Amino acid sequence: MSGLTGRACLLVCALLATHPTPSHAQAIRGRLMDSSSDAGIAGALVTLLDTTGSPIVQGVSGPTGRFLLRAPHPGAFTLRVLRIGFAPWNTEVSLTAGQTSERTLVLADVRVVLPEVNVEGQPLCGSRAREDSLSAVLWEQASTALSLTNEAVNSRRFRFYTVLQDRTVDSLGRQVRDMAPGDVSNLITQWPVRSPPPDSLLVNGFVMNLEDVVDGPSWYGPDAEYLLSAPFFADHCFALVPPGAGQPADWVGLSFAPGLRSPHADIRGVLWIDRAHAELRRLDFTYTRLPSWAHGRDAFGRLVFAPVPGGGWIVQRWLLRVPVPEVDYGTRRARFLEYRESGGYVSQVLTADGREVVSFPP
Repeated sequence: MSGLTGRACLLVCALLATHPTPSHAQAIRGRLMDSSSDAGIAGALVTLLDTTGSPIVQGVSGPTGRFLLRAPHPGAFTLRVLRIGFAPWNTEVSLTAGQTSERTLVLADVRVVLPEVNVEGQPLCGSRAREDSLSAVLWEQASTALSLTNEAVNSRRFRFYTVLQDRTVDSLGRQVRDMAPGDVSNLITQWPVRSPPPDSLLVNGFVMNLEDVVDGPSWYGPDAEYLLSAPFFADHCFALVPPGAGQPADWVGLSFAPGLRSPHADIRGVLWIDRAHAELRRLDFTYTRLPSWAHGRDAFGRLVFAPVPGGGWIVQRWLLRVPVPEVDYGTRRARFLEYRESGGYVSQVLTADGREVVSFPP
């Protein structure tokens, strides 16, 4: 479930009580409630932000809406609640040393209405995209799903039965050989496509050893942490896009492309969101630079997202397709030979102790 390497290789607040904990740790314990039904809100991402707006600890509300966040130090914080289909909700929190603050948070049941897009918008770069109301609304919903997916990865709340697929295809998409015929493995949850380390990304971009004809390039894709990072937003331009051929009519896209300053192999793509539910459905991306021997070919990836009952979001299906060279080792020249496709899908999601949460069709 990693990137390809070698040759082919994201209302009202009532203070109930406070009391110190014996360990002198400070925390906020609470429950999220729906104002229209008095039911607990499950599956919301609850984050504690410091005074600079940076997240310091986060978690997901449980089946009855309960959550617990332990702060690493006392101080003033912002408590942010993110849930799919709703605007972010914030409240201020102050914690003294050893204090546990208990709160019931009643959230208004007001859904986000996403715009219908019929014509592609003008690209807006960096901070200008955040200032555009329509782009900002789409990004809020996409980033909420990415944040929930990332939390599921980092918390290891789930285990997956995953079918891994690896094959080569010719230029017409016909299968040449099957290198991993439906291998099934029980894996701790992880993001299926790797981003390069930050220092490598600055030097090499998303393709390492781009022109290496002996060992071949190493291809990387975007993970949730990269897509949620400040550099991603600062270095890319964003635009609203209507659904294209073969996509549901009720989808709306937020495209991204590298700015003019990017000298390396980068990625451009579209985050597709279902307007009816404000849910992130798919991420399509392509590489902006290919090796010279792959001129006129393509290289792309796709991540398909799905909700998990009771709270959670996962990458349910993925694919990465890249060109493979045929090398004349005498002249050290290469030409395009075929494509390698690496991907897979989650067939079943389990809790950490092995109880089934949901299964997906092949």
